[in-house]
This record gives sequence, C-alpha cells and structure tokens, in this order.
Amino acid sequence: MKIESQKITDFSNGLICQGAVSNSLMPSNVATESTNLDFDRIGCATLRKGQTRVGNQITASANILGLYEFRDSGAGTNNQIISVLGTAVYYLSGATWTSLRTVTTGCKAEFVTYLDYTFMVNGTDATMSWNGDPASGFGLVNSTSAPIGIDTEVFRNRLWIINATDRIYYSSLPNEITGLITWDTANNWIDISPQDGDNCIGLKRSKNALLIFKRNHIYRVYSTTETEPDPKISVGTYSGRSIVEASDGIYFHHPTGIYRYVDGAITCLSQPIVDFINNITVANHSKVAGWCDGDHVLFSVGDVTIGDVNYNNVVLRYTISSKVWTVRTYPTQILCASDYNDGTTIYRLVGDDNGNVLAVDDGTSDNGTSIFYSLVIGPKTLDGSFSTEKLISKMAVIHENAQGTTISVKADSDNDNKYKAIYSISDDIAKQFTTNVRGNKIWFRASGATLGNQFTLGGYELIDIYAE
Repeated sequence: MKIESQKITDFSNGLICQGAVSNSLMPSNVATESTNLDFDRIGCATLRKGQTRVGNQITASANILGLYEFRDSGAGTNNQIISVLGTAVYYLSGATWTSLRTVTTGCKAEFVTYLDYTFMVNGTDATMSWNGDPASGFGLVNSTSAPIGIDTEVFRNRLWIINATDRIYYSSLPNEITGLITWDTANNWIDISPQDGDNCIGLKRSKNALLIFKRNHIYRVYSTTETEPDPKISVGTYSGRSIVEASDGIYFHHPTGIYRYVDGAITCLSQPIVDFINNITVANHSKVAGWCDGDHVLFSVGDVTIGDVNYNNVVLRYTISSKVWTVRTYPTQILCASDYNDGTTIYRLVGDDNGNVLAVDDGTSDNGTSIFYSLVIGPKTLDGSFSTEKLISKMAVIHENAQGTTISVKADSDNDNKYKAIYSISDDIAKQFTTNVRGNKIWFRASGATLGNQFTLGGYELIDIYAE
C-alpha cells in the first residue's frame, strides 16, 4: 500500500541521543547522532568552521598548560596573550611565542587580572604578577608573600587564592595612597570544610558570592567574615577549567552531567547527550575544559566511546538561546581556552595537547586537517507503526553545497546493523534518485569529510513510500 510522501526537514531541537529517549517518544525534529554539524540556523544542520593556529607550534606532542589574555586597561599598549608549556611561560610576539618566565614543568597555570596586572598561580611556583610589558617580565608587585595556589579570582576588591587542600587566602584591600595590596598568610585565610576528604578545585565569582568548587560540593564565600560552614550544593567539579561564566549563569562539568548555577540554584542541562556524559573517561574528568563564545558554552571532554563507535577529542556545545546540544570532534584534545582580541577580530583561542594555540571557529579546516561530519536521523516508522515494513523507492536530499556527502541507511531488518551507502551527492540542488530501502524502522545518515566551505543539510524528501 502506497502511503503519503513525507519530508524530514526539521532539526530545530538539535541532538538528542538515543540513550536519552525511547524510540517511541523520540521527537520528530531532532538528530539522534551528529558530529561537527551545528544547528544555529534553525531547522537544518550546518558544517562547523575550523581551527587556525595562532603563532608557531611551540613544541609538538606537548600540552598547553595555560592560556590567558591580559588586557591593559590604561593606554592598551600592553595587551598580551599568554601561554604555558613545559618549563616556560610565553607571550605572543608578532607570530612567535617568546619565552617570558621559567616555571616547573607539568603544572597547570591559571591567571586573573587585577590592578592592571595579571597574576599567575600553578600550585608549585611562587605567585607572581606581570603588567604586560615584555621588558619587565613577571615580578612580585602586589604578590610579595602571596601564597602558592592552584586558582585565583577577584572578589569584593580583593585577590583570593585557593591551594590544593581546603584553604582560601585573601589579600588586603588596595592601599588608598599606593594602590598596592599586601598579604598576611598567617591570618587572612578561611578553611573550607577542612579534612572532609575533598580538596578545593576551582574558583568563580558570581554576582553575590565567591564560589569555591570541590569535587562534589560548592561552597559560597560572601566576605572575609561570612561563608558557608556546610555545603548547600551537593555537586561540584573535578576540573576547575570546566567552570565557565556565561550570560545566563555559571556552567560546569561533573561526572554526572553539565550543570548551570544561577542565584544558588543548580540545573542539569545534559540529559539530551547522556550517552556522551556517561562515557567520558575517569582520566578525562580532571581535564575537562570549557569556554563561552556568547550564545554557546563548550566543553572539551576527550575521547568518548559509545558502543562500538569511537569519537576523538570530543567537544560538547550547548546553545543558550535555543537550548540545543551539538557534538564536535577535533584532531587534538583541547586542554584550555581564552578570549583573544588581536585589534581587528575577537577570537576564542584554545590550547591543545600538540603544542598549538588555535583560533576556533575560524577557517575551513582544522589547522590543515579535513573536517569529518555525520548526521543521523531516526529511527523513522514513516506510517506511525512499528509493526509494518516500509519500502522507500524514490527520495531526494535537501542541501546547500553538500556535494561529496554520502547518504546511507540502516534498517532494523538488517542483520549486521550497519549503514549501507545508497547515494552520493554530486549536484548543487536536490535531485530525486531511486532506491530500495526496507524496514519497520529506518535510520538515515549523511556523512563525509571536507577541507572546503561550509554547507547545509536540510533533510530528506521521501517521495515513493509503501507499507507492506
């Protein structure tokens, strides 16, 4: 029996993994798998942009351990982008990363700007500051006698530093005459739930409190004399670099999901991508790195294996305005991130595990490597029934400039459970083609790899369909 032709042309709810919803309740306007395709243009999928290296490759196969943009609030002549790798802190001099300070190898570095200096901590070396002038280098202005710490933040006009145990230190207020701060580490500190079997991981300032993250709790400090003795929030993070401030709150990763903090309330946002959340390796929990680019919050979570499918160097991307998730993969693992204004364009930079600092969403390749993409729609019953077998004998692919894309299908009647190629897009417009697709439930997959320009996949027209 022939049934009515159908269009599958709405992906406005983005990605919802099959592990999140049963087949019978899967929304019609989602993809069930998606790699390197964004849903910002409502209703369709567009290939993401690439990565472009900034400066030279510092050292191949080595981790970028810190990345930060210092903005000079004065004349603006000392704006700098800083990276950390191996035993050195670098700044970008023209197109070359130039050594600025020697540090202990292998230590993650975190930065904050205060009083027109950038302060650096790495858990091992002395806390030091820099005004952005390459001739002066890092020194001890405002950091003489400062504690060694793993993260730092500005709150209530003081500089705060946490160490790798339970203690947070705070500076004096700036001197009214000199504008300088001092440190009294013997007295000016607070212990956060000491000896509770968990240590401080990261800091983030919110509009009315300083948030101190441990692995499974968040504590709030309101001033030097007011803090929470016991946790009110029973979820934290294993990675301070996963803590990201966005327009609608503070996001962070925990092994149970990706959460948003707003005014003391916590919301888990990651149920649609639960298959990825549940398969992030324990080794990568402490390496998760996040950043925000305005309407999107992104989390680099390392390699993920779901069933027999391996996803390399995964980045999970959440769109704030549409509440849509997408999944990206990259040639290298992203370990840290920073904003960057080169005087002409504002970029988001990332540091990877191959000695590169890269501008993301820039260019049409990943630093010269082609971008693989895949989009899976289904399972589709077409007639609303799981018990009837359907036959599709004619269909078309709706797209813009997606030549070279392979269209494959998988049906529940296939014993090998593998996708089979049925068409390769070769024209710049949608063209009908004949096929012989059979099954009670059918999945449609578009995939390929490209070094070219962005393209859009708009879905499918199923022209001749029969229920048997």
